[in-house]
Amino acid sequence: MPLPQRVDLDPWVLFTAVAVLAISLWLARSVRVTHDTRGAELGELLAIAVLATGACALLLGELGTILWPAGIFLLLSVGIALNTRNLSIPGAAWLAITFQGLCTTWLWSCLFINELTLSRGFEALALMGVTLTFAVSLLASVERIAREAVLTHGSWREPTHAPALASRHYQPRVSIQLPCYAEPPEIVKATMDHLAALDYPDFEVLVCDNNTKDEALWRPLEAYSAELNARLGREVFRFFHVAPLPGAKAGALNWLLDQMDQTAEIIAVIDADYLSTPDFLARLVPFFEDPQIGYLQTPHDYRDFENSAFLSACYAEYMPNNKVDMLGVHEYGGAFTIGTMCLLRTRALRAAGGWAEWCLTEDSEVSVRIRAVGYRGYYLSETFGRGLIPDTFDDYKKQRFRWTAGPVQQLRRHWRLFMPAPYARPMPGWTKLLEVLRCMAPLQTLAGIVTGLFMLGGVTIAIYAGRIDPVNVPDVTWPLLTLTMVTTLVRIRHRYKLSGIHRLADMVRGEVARASLTYVVLLSGIAGLSGKPLGWRRTPKFGGSDTLGGALWSAAPEMALGLLCLAGCGLVLVAMSQIGWELTVLGASGLAVMALQFLCAPYMALLALRGSDPRAAGGHGPQVPAVA
Repeated sequence: MPLPQRVDLDPWVLFTAVAVLAISLWLARSVRVTHDTRGAELGELLAIAVLATGACALLLGELGTILWPAGIFLLLSVGIALNTRNLSIPGAAWLAITFQGLCTTWLWSCLFINELTLSRGFEALALMGVTLTFAVSLLASVERIAREAVLTHGSWREPTHAPALASRHYQPRVSIQLPCYAEPPEIVKATMDHLAALDYPDFEVLVCDNNTKDEALWRPLEAYSAELNARLGREVFRFFHVAPLPGAKAGALNWLLDQMDQTAEIIAVIDADYLSTPDFLARLVPFFEDPQIGYLQTPHDYRDFENSAFLSACYAEYMPNNKVDMLGVHEYGGAFTIGTMCLLRTRALRAAGGWAEWCLTEDSEVSVRIRAVGYRGYYLSETFGRGLIPDTFDDYKKQRFRWTAGPVQQLRRHWRLFMPAPYARPMPGWTKLLEVLRCMAPLQTLAGIVTGLFMLGGVTIAIYAGRIDPVNVPDVTWPLLTLTMVTTLVRIRHRYKLSGIHRLADMVRGEVARASLTYVVLLSGIAGLSGKPLGWRRTPKFGGSDTLGGALWSAAPEMALGLLCLAGCGLVLVAMSQIGWELTVLGASGLAVMALQFLCAPYMALLALRGSDPRAAGGHGPQVPAVA
């Protein structure tokens, strides 16, 4: 039996691309609100298959070759739908086309390499690269099953919302811990006001200012704690100024473990700029009636961004992860804490050994160890508090550096915890796999960029040296790229809408903000691999301002890389007569897109300069009534 040729699989990859677009549109129609999937019937699945088959037949001018991939897609989709309890029918179709597409693309790529006039060594290297890419993509798709659960699930095993009515029979003492360093007093006072107004009978608030040298910043907080206690008629707030205190935020939280009321069963952590809702404790504490629950996290959310284009861009970039991805990871047992608006069982935190002062993300790191000692955690979809967004692009980058390098540090330190049984204790759900893939994400992105540049450069040099003939790009590539671009736009728009971002302008700003972080994400991934301690750098969020020179300097590496990519794009264009127009279009387009991503950084830095800080510097929250 003769081996299949690459051209034999062209209909398969084309069907995959058309089906992916059709299912993306189907999902957008079926899931308009998180955790609320419109019912779908198997008849709609059949209609999607027929639609994709017909579209491919029109593009190719024949029908017969499309029936095989269409039939396999239908069988896989129906089989997954009938054998999974939680997936919706569109979700089953998405899972089926994802894995069918991965296998088809890998085989198509191998056959394409085989038909090129490559030396044996170069061909072997290319086949290894394609196979490695397939393996990484397969793992990434497994992670995407969890991250995209909001899109693909019709029912949920884990809780998604807090009960509307608070429990009145389970109200253990809670120690709310508010670490701060060099914060404007009015900002912290507003946070304290909201905590004083909590609708919960039994809690304390420990305000810990660590290492602030300027007494004008921490003395007002000390006085305001006494003032609030007088209004409340009892001691709720306790203020501490500690210096020197090593370990940054984690050090302060560890110090508070000894100062807190030792009868408090629950610890709540809140950042100095977060304004909590009155029902923050009343509706969330009842989850801890289950002795297996070690922690509970609510989404990061933000305020006072609406009148700033820069802050609005940052907000739009944050929200899909906070309101879509994290909910899916929670469904598969991988929920983790993210530093503020979270509750932890005191016993679980102590059993895990407290907070890690060596890690840039002490918040998510501690949830790994809490799960390792036998507890579970939840991530709910409802916002219970809103904080501030960094005012400058440089501070926005510092924040993302910590958020990206920290998980890589966690993987270096805790890889043994993620080993399968019996080499390590079990953890809930897909925790181990999801943690490994999350921590490796920036390294995978870097490897993909390096591999792509290496392949482009290697092919170009080989053509110049006469080692291979100019590459004839298959005709099916162009409709594939077009369909992929349209699908990407559909999926991006859907994710933003699910996260509460509805205006097109805000979606565009969010994508610009995401692209502007490309360099710092890659850099932090590498930095996290280092065995040397990484300095914990605070992210200022209030009253920040910058100069034109400072803004541009903060984006200098990205500008240099963007110009370098544009220069590479120019070199590819110059080489068009040797390498052919098709490879030129692909190579130049890829480098131009990469340049655009890097150059989004100086744009964001300049955007942050426009106008003064639109937020009020202070302003208190709910008024705390004085006790008569």
